[in-house]
Amino acid sequence: MPPTCPFNSKNEVMNGISSNDIVQDKLIPIPSHLKQSKYGFNAFLLLLQYVTPFHLIAMGLFLSLFLPTTIIAILSFAFFLYPLIKQVLRYYNYLPVPYSECIIRSTYSARCEGDFVVFLIGIRPNGANPLTKSFKEIVAAFQKMIAELEADRTLGYMGGDLYVSANSRKSATMYVQYWRSYEALQKWTHTRLGTHVKIMSEYMKTDRFEGVNGIWHETYKVRDGEYECIYGNMPPMGLALATQAVYETKLNNGSKRMQQRQKEKEAQGF
Repeated sequence: MPPTCPFNSKNEVMNGISSNDIVQDKLIPIPSHLKQSKYGFNAFLLLLQYVTPFHLIAMGLFLSLFLPTTIIAILSFAFFLYPLIKQVLRYYNYLPVPYSECIIRSTYSARCEGDFVVFLIGIRPNGANPLTKSFKEIVAAFQKMIAELEADRTLGYMGGDLYVSANSRKSATMYVQYWRSYEALQKWTHTRLGTHVKIMSEYMKTDRFEGVNGIWHETYKVRDGEYECIYGNMPPMGLALATQAVYETKLNNGSKRMQQRQKEKEAQGF
C-alpha cells in the first residue's frame, strides 16, 4: 500500500501550518505515487458502457430462483446494511471518508514554467458486444501506453488522469494528459518501435473501417503563463498534479493568477 498523503484530514494543512498562516505561492510537495494514473484506476471502467442497474437487478432476481428464501433474506439484509453502516460510521467520524487524507485542506493553484501541451484522448465502444477482441485489446493497449509514459519521464509526459463520461452519446472515456512540449508528444506518437505506433497500426487495419470502436483526440498548445486554475479543498489533480501545486489565498482572483507567471518572468529578467 502506498504511503499516506502528507495532508492533514482536520482543518489544517500539512506540517501543522494553519490555513491562516499560508504563504501564497508556497510549494506544496506531492507524493510521487499520486502522479500515477493506476492510483484508483479501474481497468473495467469501459464496461459501464454496457452494464446498467437493470442488469444487476435481473441478476439478483435470477439468483433468487435457486436460493432458499432464508438465504435470500440474509443476503438482501447484509447488502443493504453494509454500505449503510459504513456511511453512518463515516458521518460520526468512526471511519475515514475514502481518500480524505489526500485532500489539501486549503485553496491552491498550479505553477508550470514554460509552454506546455494539453492532450485529450478518448474511446467509445460503438458495438453492442463488450467481449469483442478489439474491445479487450484497445483497453489493454491504452493501459500499456500510460504505463510506458509513466515509466520514462524523459519522454515529455508530465501527468494526466482518466475520466468517465456521463453522456453515452459521446465518448465513453476521456484521458486528459499534460505534455512538456508538442514536439515531445509528436516524437513519442511517431516513434517507429513505440507502443503508440504498434497500437495505431492495428487500429488502422480493423476498427478504422469496421467502426466497432471509435477513437478521438484533441491537442492544445498553451503558452507560458497563459492559463489559470484554482482548486479548493481538493486532492492534487489536473495541472497542479502534473506540474507544481502552490497555495493560493484568494478565490476570485482569476485575472491576477493569469498574470502571475508574467510577473515572475519580469522579476527574473526574461
